[in-house]
Amino acid sequence: MKKNILLIFTILIFTAKLFAQDCGYEEYYSLVDIASKNYNDKNYKDAEKNLKLAFTKTDHPLGADLHLAFSVAKKRNDEKWAEQIAIRLAKGGIPLRYFRYYKKSSWYEQFSADFQTYSDYYIANYKPELRDDLLDLISRDKEFNSNYHDWRTRKIELSLDKLINGASKIISDFKQMTDKYGFPNERLTGYNYVRRKNSVEYYNTDVLIIHIYQRGVLIFKDEIHDIVCEGGLHPNYEETLKKIRGFGNSTGVEQEMKVRYKMYRQTE
Repeated sequence: MKKNILLIFTILIFTAKLFAQDCGYEEYYSLVDIASKNYNDKNYKDAEKNLKLAFTKTDHPLGADLHLAFSVAKKRNDEKWAEQIAIRLAKGGIPLRYFRYYKKSSWYEQFSADFQTYSDYYIANYKPELRDDLLDLISRDKEFNSNYHDWRTRKIELSLDKLINGASKIISDFKQMTDKYGFPNERLTGYNYVRRKNSVEYYNTDVLIIHIYQRGVLIFKDEIHDIVCEGGLHPNYEETLKKIRGFGNSTGVEQEMKVRYKMYRQTE
């Protein structure tokens, strides 16, 4: 009996460890959050330590975190690490112009000479068209959300049909995208370069998902943990999305927008 109990206990521990290993992004994000605080506190030594440890938890660190690491490497005068980060970013689709402030670095000349190789790697291993489609969808979602709030505060007028059709279009386009590619994480899209800031940032996919939930569609409701474990969303969103709802009963866009229309236009 004791042997059986010990065997069961061992299996449970092994299973728990295996599950933790399968969800490396949970540990990853925790370490990156600590490193970000280190950086803000100008504790660059610990920021470097925690970022390097975070990057051991996954084979695909996220672009915004590599951007932070690049800044840390510069503060620490770590040319070797900076070169490694630059190559990783370039392979993830970041253009040469992003690196222009590093022209005096010891690694830049060779890096620049090899840059086409990195660009070719991006084309072969990622989905540039998915990145473009995702950025376009996020932009359209932001515009629709802005128009909705202008309507809600009576700055503009929109019909119920326009509210329904506008929200439905965003959701149907996102579903079409995910049906074709899967959830658009950075393993698929590559990294998000923001030219006007010369920065690498997270995609605003989290905001897009929140808006979709608020509009009455609980997309990927039973798959959020898997999406987190694949680097698609920060672990915080596992709990956050459980609480995000619109004003309706989450049975779809039409029902949600009818409730909102009644609240803001038909209650007078």
